[in-house]
Amino acid sequence: MSRMDETIQAKKEKRAQLEGLGINVHPHFFDKQNTIAEVREMMDQEVTTAGRIMSVRAHGKVIFADLQDSTTNIQVMVRQGEITENSFDWLKNLTDRGDYLGVTGTVITTRTGEITILAKEITLLSKALRPIPTAFNAADSKEVRFRKRYLDMLINPETKRVLDARWLIEKEIRRFLQDSHDFVEVETPILQPLYGGTNATPFTTHMDALDSDFYLRIAPELYLKRLIVGGYDRVFEIARNFRNEGIDQTHQPEFTMIEWYESYADYTRIMNVAEALVKHLAHKLYGNYEIIVGEKTIDIGGKWPRVRMDEALKQHANIDFESLSDAEVKALMAEHKIELKSEYTRGKALFELFDELVTPHLIAPIWIVDYPRDISPLSKQHRSNPEFAERFEAYIGGKELADGWSEIVDAVDQRKIWENEQTNMRHGDTQAHPLDEDFLEAMEHGMPPLGGIGMGIDRLVMFLTNTWSIKEVIAFPTLRPLTSINAGTSKTSKTESVEIPPREQAETLVEKYIKDEALRKHCRMVAQAMEAYAQELGEDVELWYQTGLLHDLDWEMYPDEHPNRAINEILKEYPQPLLDAIAAHAPSRTGREPITTLDRYLFACDEISGFINAIALMRPTGLEGMKPKSIKKKLKAKAFAANVSREDIAEGLELIGKTADEHFAFLIEVFSK
Repeated sequence: MSRMDETIQAKKEKRAQLEGLGINVHPHFFDKQNTIAEVREMMDQEVTTAGRIMSVRAHGKVIFADLQDSTTNIQVMVRQGEITENSFDWLKNLTDRGDYLGVTGTVITTRTGEITILAKEITLLSKALRPIPTAFNAADSKEVRFRKRYLDMLINPETKRVLDARWLIEKEIRRFLQDSHDFVEVETPILQPLYGGTNATPFTTHMDALDSDFYLRIAPELYLKRLIVGGYDRVFEIARNFRNEGIDQTHQPEFTMIEWYESYADYTRIMNVAEALVKHLAHKLYGNYEIIVGEKTIDIGGKWPRVRMDEALKQHANIDFESLSDAEVKALMAEHKIELKSEYTRGKALFELFDELVTPHLIAPIWIVDYPRDISPLSKQHRSNPEFAERFEAYIGGKELADGWSEIVDAVDQRKIWENEQTNMRHGDTQAHPLDEDFLEAMEHGMPPLGGIGMGIDRLVMFLTNTWSIKEVIAFPTLRPLTSINAGTSKTSKTESVEIPPREQAETLVEKYIKDEALRKHCRMVAQAMEAYAQELGEDVELWYQTGLLHDLDWEMYPDEHPNRAINEILKEYPQPLLDAIAAHAPSRTGREPITTLDRYLFACDEISGFINAIALMRPTGLEGMKPKSIKKKLKAKAFAANVSREDIAEGLELIGKTADEHFAFLIEVFSK
């Protein structure tokens, strides 16, 4: 029996003893008359409150318990003889951290100055069967906290602070738009027969009742605009959106955004309202207009500058885009390793250069305005320059906060733009906007001048709380289900045996392309780890071993082209699963996320193998006697092996559904053989 099983069994035995005393361990109701926060302000008064026991400790004839509810916590003191003997005994012997307790008593201050409830009556309200941890070990992978988010909220004050800020932000957005600007909050469909409103890849589902395919909403825009056609002047929606794209520090496939549209307004008016909203939210949170972004304190209270995109490129990258020929633009893109997803246009090139070279410098709040029209399929043509659109984005801390524009209200103009998007789609742009005939028909009934904006709620919370991981600002972020690893689907089932060149050939390639002994050792360690996991999972051992061995084949000779050089030239005769996995271990360079079991385990073994080797080199005994806790301790020390991505290690644990202790112990054993 495991330690956890023993703990649960002990708690069940306590529950049985409580029931034997005639105590209902899960009563239907308790008349909680005061929150704990209220209790702390009710000195010398009698109160009745309730909460979760966060600690309980006996000192002779006195028991102290710390009680916590959603507002705060307070100490409870129970003296023998001042409540029934039966109650004193079961509180002392049969309750644990995690149980719920109701208390009636008087609020006093102890000799040490602590506000305390002196109890005269206690009621057991719930008996927990699992222990509440005292704290999560951050090195045990953030994935553990996110999977057991309810415990994270309970024991980590910072988690609750960020989420409380989120709920306040959403409440204040509604108040600001409804009370100060006369907007109407509305709802639009999540299941849509045609996706639209932005350039993104949708999720597809099938509705049995209508025997039809539908898309999960990528943006509410086109339905909000239908409401404008229907006679509403100002509408907004705080919408759950879904985009079937990558997961990283700032993106989740399921996320929340607000969009609002105002009739008779242009992009200048929308920027004014949006800027005032962000300032309002900051003041509600902090009482001033200063926010911390990274390690910098930024005052957002002043007027935010508005700078054209091409001017920003000139200011921050010293590139005069208008003076460059197409050949010079393409050469510049090649120099910075920027590739377009579809056909070349000057507008697309301008945006990509700006995004790569300028956005990291936009720390103080700024509006970047007047975007190329060919990357703005829903934006109105600029009134003074037809090559540009009246579009803006807000940037703070080097990241985009909001995107909006003067809206197209001419159905003829909108059709031409969408037809051009279809051309892009045929040339491989998977995010091109589809042509929506139903929406065009709605537009043909007439639309007034219109301005609109989209703002990510998750991103907004990140900015305003200085929390630079989107998972931290979402109560329950999207994670890979633990059961999916062996669920039997095509993406997670066992790898079928594939024809692969002999291992000796792979070894020869390593000798040819990798001269650095440390890198050779790293590749062999990853291969060793992959081979061991393949044996454990019943996978193709040779395929897994060689995938690990060859994953960094071009790193030394072609670092700027890694791993694409190896995939496209050196390893062309190798099977596709191996090539896909090598691509997926560097998704930022290849665009392929880890999907298959082989992909995920290579990602999970790569970074941590190098880290374990770095630790072993520092230890007199090498790998001998190394424990997972040693690795977790070093992970906390950011100065140690600083080039190793802690985020990738945490993501790897999530991808394979293992805790740090499980994965690290497995690898230590493998590498020690």
